[in-house]
Amino acid sequence: MTRHADIIFHGSVLTMDPLQPRAQAVAVANGRVLAVGDSSEVHELAGPATEVVELGGACLLPGFHDAHVHLTGYGLALGQLDLAPATTFGEALELVAQHAGTLPPGAWLRGGGIALNSWGLRTIGDSEAAALERAVGGRPAIIDSQDHHSCWASQRVLELAGIGPDTSSPADGRIEHGESGRPTGLFLEEARELLRGAVPPYLRSELADAIRAAGEGFASLGVTTVHHMAAEPPAYFREMALLASDESYPLRVWACVPQQLIEAAAALGVATGLGGGNFTIGGAKFFADGALGSKTAWMLEPYSGGDAVGIAVDSPDVLAERLPLAIEAGLTPVVHAIGDAANRAVVDAFAQASQPLAEAGLRPRLEHAQHMHREDVARAGELGLVTSLQPLHLSFDVAGIEALLPDRVERAYPMRSLQAAGAHLAFGSDAPVASPDVFAGLRAACRRAAPSGARLNTHEAVSPDTALAAYTSGGAFAIGREDRSGRLRPGYDADLVILSHDPLVSLDGLAVIATLKAGALTYGELP
Repeated sequence: MTRHADIIFHGSVLTMDPLQPRAQAVAVANGRVLAVGDSSEVHELAGPATEVVELGGACLLPGFHDAHVHLTGYGLALGQLDLAPATTFGEALELVAQHAGTLPPGAWLRGGGIALNSWGLRTIGDSEAAALERAVGGRPAIIDSQDHHSCWASQRVLELAGIGPDTSSPADGRIEHGESGRPTGLFLEEARELLRGAVPPYLRSELADAIRAAGEGFASLGVTTVHHMAAEPPAYFREMALLASDESYPLRVWACVPQQLIEAAAALGVATGLGGGNFTIGGAKFFADGALGSKTAWMLEPYSGGDAVGIAVDSPDVLAERLPLAIEAGLTPVVHAIGDAANRAVVDAFAQASQPLAEAGLRPRLEHAQHMHREDVARAGELGLVTSLQPLHLSFDVAGIEALLPDRVERAYPMRSLQAAGAHLAFGSDAPVASPDVFAGLRAACRRAAPSGARLNTHEAVSPDTALAAYTSGGAFAIGREDRSGRLRPGYDADLVILSHDPLVSLDGLAVIATLKAGALTYGELP
């Protein structure tokens, strides 16, 4: 007996399936794709209760993967100070003062978006620190950098944390000092841990609200699956796992654990792939270096105008020691690497571990891959690495790359070269570091332009169909779900997005009409 469809869509369909790139209709039943093909043959699956949707000028696609997010952090950031609109330090000060004025006396100010490169600053010195102090009005305040690899803390926070002129910086971080010799409040990389004990934790109810808000936010952008990249406290992970394990949560979540917890995960038997259809354990997340905006990305040669080369966070020795532990535990190695030295170190480590990785059936992931020597691009391709990039980073990094790495601009964001070499592209946002707007990410990947119009390495631009694949089938491949996600094929999850028009016709003016996970609406309304 032929099974009837719950929903049949008629109209323009991009399947992201190279065997059948386009279709006229898709049938959905019991949360999965039942059929893909011509309208006449698919319509035979209609029954008395089938909902028939005429797409008109809209276009149906598989739901997007965001291959790199910090889920709880994004949800929290939605309700905090955001300095992203500021184009100068002066504008940032105005936003800080305005936000501080809305808070009760003594309340903590939390936010993000410090962008020193974009504001023409190399650091926060005594004068900038004093201006920020005036803006926050003496209250405890912590504002993250745009890349979330540094933060500025007010003097009240320094007092609570017991930080003074004689406090030593950790080996894998730095406390910035002004000409006066006093800390200016700028903390880089692991130096931020010195502040943790002074910052009040969020309530469970606050975390739950943030995670719900994050789910709704991603669903509104057509995202149905996110790859969570750890770098959040255990309480965040627990609340996220509880909420995302419920099928009513609008996202499927593949969630990494910090590499520092590999032994604990192994002791419990926790490994990549465990979980359900909605929440799944991801890999072990490493950090080979910092970020360009904080000048902590680890480079092969010094940044322009000095002798600093950034910071190796999880050093080559750490990678050599702990990657095998991750593999033995059944955890996919997922490694953040932004600078060309960091990317070389990670490619070296993956090459060394290539045989045990293959035997374990794990797909190692190179996260960011922002600056790579051409030799390492070729090696990443030969190894068939998953390279998870965030195109929108490019748009706000153009000025910093030209200022800090003027002699190495050609190494920045080698998307086309990685694909040509044989690496597997998966695209995401790094939210809350950047907006999870998929359309903005598509345009950045294809046009490589900053808001100013300046363009970066246009020979590394990818085509719209390649970029769409990196947000769909590429994201699914990155987490081993290419047999159920990222394409429209019979038996695949009915995770769908309906766009205002065909993105292969134009990437401009796109809007999400509706998002569905397992055939159920998570955002918008059906046409």
